[in-house]
Amino acid sequence: MDAPKHHDILWKACKTLPADYETYGQAERNSGDCSCGCIHFYLLEARDGQPIYLDWGACTNPKSHRCGLLTFEHQGCAAFEEMPE
Repeated sequence: MDAPKHHDILWKACKTLPADYETYGQAERNSGDCSCGCIHFYLLEARDGQPIYLDWGACTNPKSHRCGLLTFEHQGCAAFEEMPE
């Protein structure tokens, strides 16, 4: 499955919230994208077991308004926590 088809399918299920970063919500970006090393962003896999690029995942951060939600990497939140090196 190619990226555009994944995006179309996943956007139909993805909730956008006012606290998401602009252009998905109304919050001003103040940290990195979820896929840029947030320890709480778990990547989705395609049916063939390959990651769907770094674009889509689930947030597991209880401090985030996106916790438990399907999340596009750029929706982001202020609760971003960088993965330790």
